[in-house]
Amino acid sequence: MTPGEEPRRGRGRPRTPGAEQKILTAALEEYGAHGWSGFTMDAVARRAGVGKSTVYLRWPDKDALLTAAVTNNGMGLTAVDTGSFEEDLRQLAINMLHYFHGTVGWASLRVTFDCASSAERLGEFSDAVSEVHSRQVEQICLRAQERGEMVPDFPPGAVTEAIYGAAMVNSLSYRLEQRTDTDEDIETRAEAVVAMVLRGIAQPR
Repeated sequence: MTPGEEPRRGRGRPRTPGAEQKILTAALEEYGAHGWSGFTMDAVARRAGVGKSTVYLRWPDKDALLTAAVTNNGMGLTAVDTGSFEEDLRQLAINMLHYFHGTVGWASLRVTFDCASSAERLGEFSDAVSEVHSRQVEQICLRAQERGEMVPDFPPGAVTEAIYGAAMVNSLSYRLEQRTDTDEDIETRAEAVVAMVLRGIAQPR
């Protein structure tokens, strides 16, 4: 190639714009519909509207794909940093309530339930389920402690369980009661949960 000459594009089909996010979303939706035993790469490709080669180009097997899907969705939802402990928890609770009300969030709950109820480890994605959210909540708590907004030495895991537990139970009741929760309903619920959590761990000003 001479100086200034544009590099030639390799042979093969060009990458589909936005394919990666479509595939990750389709993976959770497919899992929500069929679970681990019925989950296949081919079905994910069909749901995402891409070729099988597009999926396999990025992830070698369904375990790698699910690990990426769980991590990608979790990090986006819990990467909250508003500068305030109360507002961090409020935004986190709102995010989780909205998420678990949707199709993809419900699918991620099924991933969690399957991992917890299986007698044997399903795959690497099992670790992603338990780690991705707890790491982010831990960071929220560490920042709050550094700012003097949270009592020291309080276990972040208890905060994770309070926020996520409330969101999960709310999602179950939402479906069982066939409710139609508005944004205002979700914000009111999130504020009630956060007020309850802060009562036990916030530093008095």
